[in-house]
Amino acid sequence: MTELKLALFDLDGTLVDSRALIAESMDEAFRKNGLAGCSYDQVRQIVGIELFEAIPMLLPEDYPAEGAVKIGNDFREIFVRNRSDGTHAEGLYAGAREILETLDGEGWLLGVATGKPRRGLDHILQAHDLSGLFVTLHTSCTGPGKPNPRMVLEAINATGVEAARTIMIGDSSHDILMARNADVRAAGVTWGFHTADELSAAGAHSVHEDFACLQRGLTAFGEGRSAA
Repeated sequence: MTELKLALFDLDGTLVDSRALIAESMDEAFRKNGLAGCSYDQVRQIVGIELFEAIPMLLPEDYPAEGAVKIGNDFREIFVRNRSDGTHAEGLYAGAREILETLDGEGWLLGVATGKPRRGLDHILQAHDLSGLFVTLHTSCTGPGKPNPRMVLEAINATGVEAARTIMIGDSSHDILMARNADVRAAGVTWGFHTADELSAAGAHSVHEDFACLQRGLTAFGEGRSAA
């Protein structure tokens, strides 16, 4: 019997290029609430963390808690509007679908572990016709988000795959820390929000510059050659 293997993917910055959409929506939400706005470099640091935990990280320490909640709610409204009006894309990275289909063909079980709410995850799966590729889906809606290991541990439990045969793929240090906290393999990718140095500093076992590199590493890991 073939030993099970599980690849868990982050969404934003890993499979989906939502960089401009997230950054510009957050900047608008801050400005709507009388603040100076946010730079891309500020926003990219908190992508992946559950929204209402992330917002206060961008604000002064004495900013009212209810004000932070309002900014979070405004961000969600602006994000959905920007996504819906055709001015901002939330497309798959070139090569994302191909790697998922290849892994599926190699016998991998595939899952998602994302800081997006379930509604946002469902939108991506439907918009890009990805639902049939994933066997387990995990968001921060049902418990602690990244870097807490909960989502990874739930995926392992749901699929019956051993931790030693599980790998988390993500573009942020929060993904890497979640994987390390769950004691699974952590693969970083450099085309999203965090840099190769930031991913390595967080403890990534490997860092990949493109999908071809990631595919080679995952194939080796799946075959027990431990690359990715």
